[in-house]
Amino acid sequence: MPLFQRKPILVPTDYSEASLQAIHAAKSIAEADSDVTVVHVAVDFDLTLHPLTWTGGTLPNYSEERLLLVLRNWCRDQNLGDVNLVVRKGDPGTEICEVAEEMGCRLIVVPSHGRHGVSRLLFGSVAERIIRHCHCSVLVLRRMKEAASAVQIADLLSPQRVVVPVDFSAATSTAIATALELAQHRDGVEVISVIPSLDEIARYGATDKPDNIRLENCQQHITQYLAEHGHGPLSAHCLIGDPGTMIVSYASDVKADLIVMPSHGRHGLKRLVLGSTTERVLRHSEVPVLVLRE
Repeated sequence: MPLFQRKPILVPTDYSEASLQAIHAAKSIAEADSDVTVVHVAVDFDLTLHPLTWTGGTLPNYSEERLLLVLRNWCRDQNLGDVNLVVRKGDPGTEICEVAEEMGCRLIVVPSHGRHGVSRLLFGSVAERIIRHCHCSVLVLRRMKEAASAVQIADLLSPQRVVVPVDFSAATSTAIATALELAQHRDGVEVISVIPSLDEIARYGATDKPDNIRLENCQQHITQYLAEHGHGPLSAHCLIGDPGTMIVSYASDVKADLIVMPSHGRHGLKRLVLGSTTERVLRHSEVPVLVLRE
């Protein structure tokens, strides 16, 4: 049985070109159109402003029948085939996770609009919220400057080069095995471990060993880990710096097609203080990111 389960697949849409690419990607991953469910979440005006303050004209018709009709017509116009359709009203991140739970979803394919700055702080990133709260794996795509070709889409989960960041947690071995399963060739899997710089760890009273010794110890540990967990010899590298930044930089340097990483689902104060490496990678990566959940 393959580690990476490809169905059923859920794809959120906001009718943008990016979400259309995500649906085509899901269809190329799935065995049949019927394995793909497209969901549109209409943001309730109660979440954004009081109706009496609305000055944009007549309020939209938010009946489920109307929302479903619009989604069905859009999918027909885009020739999306026999995909399943779901509409909801409310907070997109919450509703998408609820739909995924109800349908026993194994994978969500999400377009990333790359929000930054004030916009991201005010509205949050739907992709990041899905990663934080959904219990299935999530493939976050990147916006392409030009329309993606059929070959580009079909190769999403048959990559030539995959970067796998590891932290030696319980989920690490699964991430490596999944990358090996997806990659076209074993030699295309790059395992990396990022250790913080001395400046960063000095605040916590950690080791004062020089960087070259720390890198050597890390390299020995990662080689031993790969052997002990049955992955055999792989291209493995240790880096020093901020994990989110270094992962993105390394993937760019080796021209990776995909980053595969587990999510530890940090919440609350720990996530706010330390930040989530996964979320930082999502914000800045120029290649798709597959976030695995057990």
